Amino acid sequence: MKKIEYIKQPTEYLCGQACVAMLAGVTVEDVVSVMNNDKGTGKKDIEKALNHYGITQAKTMTKADNNTVLPKVCILKVLLPKYGHWILYYDGKYYDPEFGLMDELYPKARIQSYLKIFIDEE
Repeated sequence: MKKIEYIKQPTEYLCGQACVAMLAGVTVEDVVSVMNNDKGTGKKDIEKALNHYGITQAKTMTKADNNTVLPKVCILKVLLPKYGHWILYYDGKYYDPEFGLMDELYPKARIQSYLKIFIDEE
């Protein structure tokens, strides 16, 4: 995995699907069909889709907060003021499906946990 292409979530519910799509290099629509879900997602949906695309992840979510040193690649579960949200973190950048590609976490986001992604270094 050399580079991640940023994908904006097409609807307010598709942040988890967009994170998987960025990792897998596919469209959000493709991930929706794999998950059979075009609404909010949980960890199980994300794991199922990652497995479908052959992306290896940690067995469990790791509890974290905004001061945690993150692994090179992970999917963050964050809490925003009114809802939960998934963000892809890759090599020092936040690929936030809602707010864009950022060097720092969206200011109102509070990290709850992360799912470490294992990638083949090329």
